[in-house]
Amino acid sequence: MPDATGWVRLSPGEDVRIREGHLWIYRNEIAETGGDFSDGDIVWVEDSRKAKLGIGYINLKSLISVRLLARGAGAAFDEAAFGERLRRALGRREHLAADALRLVNAEADFLPGLVVDKYGDVVVAQLQTLFWETWKDRIVGDLEAALKPRAIVLRNDSLSREAEGLERYTEIAKGSLEGDVVIQEGGVGGGVGSSVEGVVEIEVDVIKGHKTGFYIDQRENRKLALPHVKGRRVLDCCCYTGAWSLMCAGAGAEHVLGLDYSDSAIRLAQKNGERNGLTDQTEFRTADAFDELQVLASNREKFGVILLDPPSLARSRKGRHGAERGYLHLNRLAMGLLSPGGILVTCSCSHHVSLEKLREILGKAAGQVRKQVTVLGIGGQPEDHPSLLGVPETDYLKCFMLRVE
Repeated sequence: MPDATGWVRLSPGEDVRIREGHLWIYRNEIAETGGDFSDGDIVWVEDSRKAKLGIGYINLKSLISVRLLARGAGAAFDEAAFGERLRRALGRREHLAADALRLVNAEADFLPGLVVDKYGDVVVAQLQTLFWETWKDRIVGDLEAALKPRAIVLRNDSLSREAEGLERYTEIAKGSLEGDVVIQEGGVGGGVGSSVEGVVEIEVDVIKGHKTGFYIDQRENRKLALPHVKGRRVLDCCCYTGAWSLMCAGAGAEHVLGLDYSDSAIRLAQKNGERNGLTDQTEFRTADAFDELQVLASNREKFGVILLDPPSLARSRKGRHGAERGYLHLNRLAMGLLSPGGILVTCSCSHHVSLEKLREILGKAAGQVRKQVTVLGIGGQPEDHPSLLGVPETDYLKCFMLRVE
């Protein structure tokens, strides 16, 4: 690939965040640009005194106008460097025994804007920026050579691509998807009917499902409630395709009610229930969690375990206060639906709502329903979803396990 063909110079003081480890440069932080470059090219990044901070790829159409690829005055990035970073990302996950894994986690694997997930023998990639779109053939070729998957799917349908001026599309770039894409969740090895409680088979829709087809990042958090579900009624809010619900049913829950607003997700959850022989213990219903929790409360329903995993309620800093009100409302309703000594596993995937803020919200919810609440455990992102210390935006997932008296 060509060397940097241009440069951007930051306004005074805007280099501090970059020197502390961040990789993003916003449009309003750039004082000047120069050289012969186009959007999607690699450029030098300089501080206000013209000292070179490193190189990154540029797209002035995007609010995040430059994403850093390498640091220092001697920085370089080419196809060989990409291949080496991909190999390192794969190597960092070789010890993880799971059917569903994130192989490349964008900024945290020093490949900002690129995501690669694996579901068994199928690989799904997201090229979120113009730069990686121009590298599409190289990325697909390297993934095929390294992993030899049955199929490589490009899920280039995220909203982030619109900010880059890119079209949204999904395509099977290599191979075919004949037959279902099925993974095991809930434990290492074993299988349905094995001695490992809570291990289930889940069909993943890698073409139309949320994200790349599944919420891989909740893998470890899904296991938190399993020791507490035996013989209890479980409510799984925002259940998607039923992984959490079915794991609880497989671990001995008396009955599990799964709720999700998506008809297609509920249909696949029901299909996954049939696949695992768990239809007698599970019920899946299309419903909005906010509305249905209020209906259940008015009917004086009680549950032994409630799982609360809503979608991100704060997609921007401006939406933070509304999101905090939403989390307070949901958790207050959930706490009120628990039997004494019941377990609430509650999550937030909103980066703009911090762990400390979520804990504060949970405390307020407990006070409003006059409950004594004990924190039994705190979860976050699994090892294959690392966060980069200098980029707080990559640290997004929070999970509290609570006992509500």
